[in-house]
Order: sequence, then C-alpha cells, then structure tokens
Amino acid sequence: MTERSFEELAREILQGGQEAKLLAAGGMLPVAPAELIPLQVRLAAAPEQEVATKAAESLAALEPKIAVALVEDGTAPEVLAYFARNLRHPLVLEAIVRRRTTPVEVLSELAALVEPEIQEILLLRQDMIVEYPEILVELEKNPSATAYTKRRINEYREHLLPREKRPHRSRAELEEAADSISDEELVEAIEEVREAVVAEGEKDETIGLTESQIRTLPIPVRLKLTRGASKALRNILIKDPNPMVATSVLRNNPMNELEVEHIANNRAVIFEVLDTIAKNRSWIRKYSIMFALVKNPRTPAGVATRLVPRLAVRDLQQVAKDRNVANAVRSTAKRLYTMKRM
Repeated sequence: MTERSFEELAREILQGGQEAKLLAAGGMLPVAPAELIPLQVRLAAAPEQEVATKAAESLAALEPKIAVALVEDGTAPEVLAYFARNLRHPLVLEAIVRRRTTPVEVLSELAALVEPEIQEILLLRQDMIVEYPEILVELEKNPSATAYTKRRINEYREHLLPREKRPHRSRAELEEAADSISDEELVEAIEEVREAVVAEGEKDETIGLTESQIRTLPIPVRLKLTRGASKALRNILIKDPNPMVATSVLRNNPMNELEVEHIANNRAVIFEVLDTIAKNRSWIRKYSIMFALVKNPRTPAGVATRLVPRLAVRDLQQVAKDRNVANAVRSTAKRLYTMKRM
C-alpha cells in the first residue's frame, strides 16, 4: 500500500463510524502491519475513549519483533514516539535508539527514561550527541543513570563536544559533583580507566594509574582525587590542564615550602597554578618560591614583573639575561640591576 493510499484509508477510518474505528483499533483490518500499526497509533489518540483504549490495548499486545521490524523499516516519527513512550521492551527501545533517522526529540525523551543497558547504546550515538548536547542533559536527569553513564556524560562534555557547545559548569557545581561520588564509584571509575586506557607517563602507586590514564577521568573524579592526595598523585594532578583540578591540589593538601618551590619551578603547570601560589601570602613571602615564580616562563608576566623588585642584585642580573622569561620581566630586571649596582 502506498503512502497516499494509506493516508486515504486512515482518513476514511478516522472520519468513519464507531464500528470501523473499533475494528481498526483492535487490529481487525486486513492490511499489513506497516499500515495497520500507524493507524492504531493515531486511533490511540482518538477523542472516543473506547476507541483510544482499544487501540492502546492492541498496541500493548504487539509482539516486540513486529515493532522492531517496523522501526527498522523506517516507520513514521509519530509511531517511533508512541513506541518510545508506551512499548518499554528493550529490543524495541534499542531499535529506536540505533535507527539513524530517529528524531532528536524522541532520543531526548528516551534519555530520561531508559534503563542502563539502553543508556550505553544511546551513548554510542555520538553523531546525535555532538549535534544535540541536550540529549546528555536529559540522560543526566535519568533516575537510573549508572556511574558509568555519568562518567561518560562528563567525558563527552569535556572531550567530545565542540568547545562552543560545552555547557559551562561553575567550580561549585563541579565540587558538588565530586562530593556526590561515593568510594565505590571512585574505585569503579579507576578500574574502568585502568582496563581501557594505555598506561603512559608517571604512575601513582596509590591508585595504580599513570598520568595519561588519570587525564581521561571525568573532572569531578579528578577533583575528588585531589583531596588528601599522595605526593606522587599531587605531582600528576598539579599538571592537569583543567584549572579547577590543578589549583584544587594546592587548596586541598598541606604542602611544605620545598614542594611549593618545586611546583613554582615546574614549567609543565598551567599559569593558574602559578598565579594561585603568587596570591598566597604565606608562600610568596618565601624568597625561594618568589624567585622560582619570576624565573618560570609560565608565570603571568604581570605577576612576575611585580615580584622582580624583591630580587637580590645577583638574581636581578640572572633574570636580566634570561631569554626564557617575558620581555617585560627581563627589561624590568635589567633596569633595576643597573640602578642597584651603582
């Protein structure tokens, strides 16, 4: 039956009498499922309560394999939406999620409802997620979202989505997410990364992950790891490219002068870490830390320039010759060295 003839049949039934509608609603018409089921879906929304109930009951009794075949053959979006809301069979939902032409509205609606096994399949639809990040928002609302699903959502937001489509999450929101991670979920996240990611770089023995593996953990998990971290783990996390994670290492761990000086000298850390050290009155009073910040090319030029006047003459001479530091820092050091040596 062609699309036009189906529409003619549907119009005839919908505009016909109660008996014809009840026959169609109950699946008693001699037409193929590809034409009958879309008609029943329309009748399930009919104003006549008896007709709507009859159609809903008939559709509820539909064999999953018939519904799956209909989905795979390219049934109408309204049928997909009805199946998504009313036929909760995993095979039907999987077929809907996997179908390349399923409307985003249907996927978003399913994201908030589906069970864990379908969540994992939905997360494979990276093509739709990149185009419509709201799918992740709805998936996050799902009361049955697993720890795996939540981690993947965070990973997609951080690594998969184009920067302009990534939702901005404040430090408070990320800290709250870190607080909500249980010890069991933390262990699960670590184990999953250990199995999935090639181990490269420095390794922390307390959690058994290397730097490359730790970088793949979601931001809230990395934030949680900064709290009370071992020295080896601190040395890895302090070089994290995310400012919230890296600076959290400084805020959440007791550090002696030598360790802070080592960080201030480290050219692998981001400038936010060095700026945080410079703003700590206790640390910046230590000459060795202050001098390390001035010499580090990653220190913001404005911060380093303000510290230059505190340098001893011999160190001013060294900075004045250092081609690695910013021009403003070097010229300031040269000018002060000329003045102080007179």
